[in-house]
Order: sequence, then structure tokens, then C-alpha cells
Amino acid sequence: MFERFTRQARGVVVGAQEESRKLGHREIGSEHLLLALLAGDEQDEAAAALRRASVTAGDCRAAVAAVAGPGGDGLGEDDAEALRALGIDLDRIRGRAEERFGPGALDRAPRPGGRGPWRLSRFRRRGRPGGERGHIPFAPRAKKALERSLREALALGDREIGSRHVLLGLLTDEDKVVTGVLRRLGTDPGSVRAELRAGRGRAA
Repeated sequence: MFERFTRQARGVVVGAQEESRKLGHREIGSEHLLLALLAGDEQDEAAAALRRASVTAGDCRAAVAAVAGPGGDGLGEDDAEALRALGIDLDRIRGRAEERFGPGALDRAPRPGGRGPWRLSRFRRRGRPGGERGHIPFAPRAKKALERSLREALALGDREIGSRHVLLGLLTDEDKVVTGVLRRLGTDPGSVRAELRAGRGRAA
């Protein structure tokens, strides 16, 4: 499939790995593909569509960190929704903890014996070739999003998979993480998707 990716789309896949690494996550998720798309230039249709929807890289990164948690050890949006249904509001709990103990209090819980915070992402990568710079695997939701990008390209009659197809592959109800991040930012994924499809061909 990757041989059909344009240079820009390949750059998104590479950028997603860097985004995952910067956040200290153990996998490349669809949310990292979204962050990588925002790094596109003014001629990139996917990046332009996100910016028109007032989605910025900084705000998006903060929303991803809030949903996934530093180190990727936090609960996903589906888990958070399930807990909210039981009357447990993770955002409220996190807010109270940070008011009392400072920013990131829940992310630096001390190890037994007071030896400093656990770093699960670093601990689980230890021993891999390259250490922290080692290979980061794709999460199933990222693989599915890339598969959907191929279907989007085929549905539009395009021979190559570009960044717009990658974004279209993310903007579906199947991807609860990306849609959750965008809604957290006050953006309607369906509107971005409709605009992107209607504006096809406006940018390379």
C-alpha cells in the first residue's frame, strides 16, 4: 500500500512516529497521524482544511496529551466515556490533583521507596535496539486509518494516496480517538470531512 503514497503522505507517516516519540508514547496512534498532518505547508490540502477549522498544532497536541496521557499510559477516550457514564470524571479528578500537587501530578506517581516517578514508556522500551530512538509500532487504529485512506483514494478515483486521503481516513466515527480530540477542540469532524471532499483539487 505504501508504494501508492505521495511524498507528502509518506512524510505524514514519518512525522507521526516523531510525534509519538515526542509525547513519550509506546505506539503510533491515529492521533499522531493527525498531529503530523498539521505540520503540512500552506499548499497541503489536509493541513489547510484543519487550519480553516481553527485546529492548531499546539492545541491539538495538548488535547492528545489530555486524552492519551503523558507516556501513553492514560485512558483512551472510550474508557473515559465509560467512566463518565459511571459518574467518574477523569478531567475533574486530574484538575483537582493538579490544583493540590501541581501540573502533571498524576503522571509522576512515586515508585515504592521514594525512588522517583515511574516511567512506564521508558521502562517498556528498555533493551530494544536503539533505546528511546528504537522502532515504535503502529497501533491497530492507526493501521485501520491508513487502510481507510486507501479506500478513500479509490472512492475518489485517485491513483495515489495523498495527505487529504489520510485525513479523510481519520475523520470517521470508527476512530473514536481522533474524533474525540477534535470535538474536545470544538471542531466537528463531519464538517471538516465534508469540506475536504467538496474542496478536492483546491490544493496539491
